[in-house]
Amino acid sequence: MDRKDCFGSIKEVTVDIGQTAIHTRPQCRNCKEIRDCLRTSKQMGEERKERDELRKQNMISQMIDLSHITSNEIGSCLLEFLSRIFYSPLGTVLFRNLLLFCEVPQNSSSFNLSIPISRTMMDLIAGGKVEGSDSRNLSGVKPQAGIEQGFTLWIVLLQRSFPNRPEANMGMIAYEVAHTFSSDPLATNQVFKMLSDAEVNLYKKMNVEARTRWLIEKWDFADDFEAFKKELASIKET
Repeated sequence: MDRKDCFGSIKEVTVDIGQTAIHTRPQCRNCKEIRDCLRTSKQMGEERKERDELRKQNMISQMIDLSHITSNEIGSCLLEFLSRIFYSPLGTVLFRNLLLFCEVPQNSSSFNLSIPISRTMMDLIAGGKVEGSDSRNLSGVKPQAGIEQGFTLWIVLLQRSFPNRPEANMGMIAYEVAHTFSSDPLATNQVFKMLSDAEVNLYKKMNVEARTRWLIEKWDFADDFEAFKKELASIKET
């Protein structure tokens, strides 16, 4: 039996914590296929969630595998940080490009790097020019317009750790990442795409430190950041 063009278009959306609503169309009122349509829509939604979850897990695995982490403590905190941030407001901005971490000695120079990777550079890595519409995205990340359909690689340096203080460690990671996205022009443009017009105007008026704190709170790491600041304060007192 032929289905209507709108079959499977009913949406079940979350309107509040623990509550859902069904978004239908006017023609659904007298449709005899509405039950099958709703059932199909829910199945399609579940499949999309599974694909999104798999993509998230793959992206997190790539970030950790390609990062240079020397301690299990930072490694476990980084894993939890990336897992938590994916579900936080604005968290998906981190997964639009490639974000890597490098654990370095505490007395190393402190700076973070952003490296635009163009399509030309990706072709050289592949061993030759990739032509046509079937070109393969080597990074596995959605290309970013404006740099020859390439992407941006951000490298965040982690210079310290706090033994047996996972909250402080995650607060430290959150600070370094938020500071990168607050001070780097390319990263700031990524953040703008995730904000409303009012939030963009507010964000533009902030200095780097205010932006950093605002992003940490948006990502729901305020408590971890406070734990990080307390550990820093205790180190200075000794």
